[in-house]
Amino acid sequence: MDSLASGQPPGKALYEAHCAACHGVNGDGAGPATVWLFPRPRNFNSGLFKVQSTPAGSLPTDEDLMQTITRGMPGSSMPSFAYLPEAQRSELVQQVKWLTATVDAGGKRINKFDAARARGELPRSVVVPPEPGVTVEALTRGRELFTKLACNTCHGDTGAGDGPAAATLKDNWGLPLPPRDINSGAFRGGHTGRDLYLRINNGMAGTPMPPFGEGLLTPGDRWAVVLFVQSLRRKDVEINDMLPPPDGHIHAPRIKKLPADPTDPVWEQWDTARIPVNPLWPEPNTIPAIAVRAVHDGKRVAILLQWRDAIANGAPIRVEDFQDAVALQFSMTDATPFLGMGDANNPVNIWMWKAGWQQAMDGPRPDVDTVHPSLHVDKYFETRALYRTAEAAGNLQASPTLKSPVEDANARGLGSFKSQSATSQNVGGKGIWRDGFWNVIVTRELKSRDADDVKLALGKPVPVAFAVWDGQQRDRNGRKEISNWHKLVLDP
Repeated sequence: MDSLASGQPPGKALYEAHCAACHGVNGDGAGPATVWLFPRPRNFNSGLFKVQSTPAGSLPTDEDLMQTITRGMPGSSMPSFAYLPEAQRSELVQQVKWLTATVDAGGKRINKFDAARARGELPRSVVVPPEPGVTVEALTRGRELFTKLACNTCHGDTGAGDGPAAATLKDNWGLPLPPRDINSGAFRGGHTGRDLYLRINNGMAGTPMPPFGEGLLTPGDRWAVVLFVQSLRRKDVEINDMLPPPDGHIHAPRIKKLPADPTDPVWEQWDTARIPVNPLWPEPNTIPAIAVRAVHDGKRVAILLQWRDAIANGAPIRVEDFQDAVALQFSMTDATPFLGMGDANNPVNIWMWKAGWQQAMDGPRPDVDTVHPSLHVDKYFETRALYRTAEAAGNLQASPTLKSPVEDANARGLGSFKSQSATSQNVGGKGIWRDGFWNVIVTRELKSRDADDVKLALGKPVPVAFAVWDGQQRDRNGRKEISNWHKLVLDP
């Protein structure tokens, strides 16, 4: 139902809870979270939408907006909101349309969708012809067009996003906008043939990606380019890496004895949930997904997290070093709050494993004198209590001993991360890097007396989201890759 004509649509509260932090309360793309995001969130006021089935220069359909909200934009900070009920997503569609407005010189608010409807310009999707089969001739033609149309000027000859113009590209607002790395297979508007056909035909409004519609390419030529683009996708990246569990649930079966080692072959007998993660900042080598398994014995839960990482990065002793890490955040209420660490009414409990802390658990804690053993110094003062103020204040980062490589913390929105006290740290874990993969297990008792801990009960779904940091790519703090909300279910 289109509620624009009746004024403010009912999705305002939902929008402010889940979208405003990035896109801004007024839809101007300048929410408080934008300082951590690149590229910047879209300014809805402009009426320019990257992903649409309608021709260039026109507004998207409701289904276009619904599709973007539902599946997100792979490879970007725009997450999937599939966890929200369809009715709520429909309300968000109407709210986004309501925000697609400008104010004229006389101070009158003009909604672009209302104006288009008044002119009789109803959004109509482009008709996509049937997808042809892959042939040598089609791929050859696609490669010829890829060069002839100067696609390689931005995307590069191999599709790696490293063309000669890549570093100079900007969006309609003058902000840097790197071209898509086609090799990654993470396409903003979807990876199917139809999706790519529409991107080539319609372009991506507000970006340097132009449309190649009628008069520029024939349908057959567009399909040839699509097939060639699909052939540039790296073979080690599976489509399944970008697809979440069908129902969004991660089931933890009940077993007799929990495995203590994250590399124990016994883990192979339990189902894996592949959780897609998206970078909040462009990465040359993104992590497409985290493989998650979970089990419990009625008293404790164990969650195994595995992801691809070619280089293990431990304790960040030097200023130029950053560590690998992974985290789970659990909603402390039944609601699925703002993905960026909850909100004031819906706090989250965060379990964060750190590679540097794992090093400290496995042996002597690395320090400057271990990284630079031959460095000439006059004297180290860390043995004097006077100079150990962080440790005296209870800062876990400065603790000489650690009980676990996992930090137990809480948050109530952006910038509110707070570690629990040393006596409240009750999440265990262990991480092992092997053959280009991190294997991390986190464990905790189901019952906890701590009011700041998530409550885990058999059969009750608990909202959970994931984040991963790659130290080699200088990830830290808000520079990371994140999943959307899923639900952990401890089977009775």
